[in-house]
Amino acid sequence: MEIKKNYDLALLTTFKVSGRAEFFVAVKNKRELLAALNWAEAAKLPVWFFSGGSNILFSGNQVKGLVVKISGERYSVKGRVISAWAGTGLTKLAKAAGERGLAGLEWAYGVPGSLGGAVRGNAGAYGSEIARAVIEVVAYDFKKNKFVKLNNRACRFGYRQSIFKQKKNLIILNLKLKLNQGQPEEIKNLSQRNFHHRLTTKPKQSSAGCIFKNLEYKKVLKANRALALELADEGLVRDGKIGVGYLIDQLGLKGETCGGAKVSQLHANFIVNTGKATAADIKSLINLVKKEIKNKYKINLEEEIQYFGG
Repeated sequence: MEIKKNYDLALLTTFKVSGRAEFFVAVKNKRELLAALNWAEAAKLPVWFFSGGSNILFSGNQVKGLVVKISGERYSVKGRVISAWAGTGLTKLAKAAGERGLAGLEWAYGVPGSLGGAVRGNAGAYGSEIARAVIEVVAYDFKKNKFVKLNNRACRFGYRQSIFKQKKNLIILNLKLKLNQGQPEEIKNLSQRNFHHRLTTKPKQSSAGCIFKNLEYKKVLKANRALALELADEGLVRDGKIGVGYLIDQLGLKGETCGGAKVSQLHANFIVNTGKATAADIKSLINLVKKEIKNKYKINLEEEIQYFGG
């Protein structure tokens, strides 16, 4: 384990936006995690955690304290249960599951990021989500200085939500997923269809995936009944959700820019880094979109991405 000073975080996130950590360390097991936390406690520094780096935006200013990346990939399969370290990539697990005829992660094929981050935000796509597979999470509670074990119910999963978002003192380390038995060829075909759809409908430039959570139909119905009913009549309500990208597109915001940040012309719920975007550029564009949606539709958008360092 090596603690680095004034570390550039740009290459560790899919946004590829420059940002520096006062101190940085990548940990690959529980022992290294505890050593890093002890070091930070002795130095009286705050601690920040992330794993895959696919849905976060670091502040353009230096992140004060110790930034800890849950790194390394490892997993094992026993029957229909996959046990994995939080740093393991989603696509790697989806592929491993499919090769063994285990269904339930086809939606995740081609998704950047790690299992730990996916569970924290209850990631999902194509009508499914990681919560359906999780049976156990081992986390470290760094306020109580102990490891805790949570079952699915204790994780309090909701739409892009979990207890790990609510209680930032809980750091996901190990997970168990229980999948369904299926046919390898069928799983492979569905995974490839999802992957192809992702390639053709999502921008190739650096981004953090969808910026905003899709809207729950019931909440839109309460905030703007006329809009909700109109979208329902047009068949734009799927699985109880309304795609934010559609509303952003309706306001003509595709292609809108702020410095090096741009609302994708391929998918309006993506903001891309055109090459030299700063964190401030991206945040300004996010705020612009939120303001326009609020003014037009009386709806408050909620970010799916997480902010680090202020």
